[in-house]
Amino acid sequence: MTNTQLYLAIGIPMLAFIGSMIVSLVQISGIREDMRQLRTEVGTLRSEVHADLAAIRQDIQTLTGKVYEMMKERS
Repeated sequence: MTNTQLYLAIGIPMLAFIGSMIVSLVQISGIREDMRQLRTEVGTLRSEVHADLAAIRQDIQTLTGKVYEMMKERS
């Protein structure tokens, strides 16, 4: 085996390995960015749900107060 054959036998698999590692790192980076976007969207939705629940609670308290007043007037 000549030196050139040895370099090719070692070099080509190393280049393939390095290339696959680079592709994997790019994919991982993309997945991380998608996860960040999902966290932001979930946080926004969570805030909206909390605001809606607060409004519903306020409406329930108002209705409960009205029912209490109606029951009090009947007595």
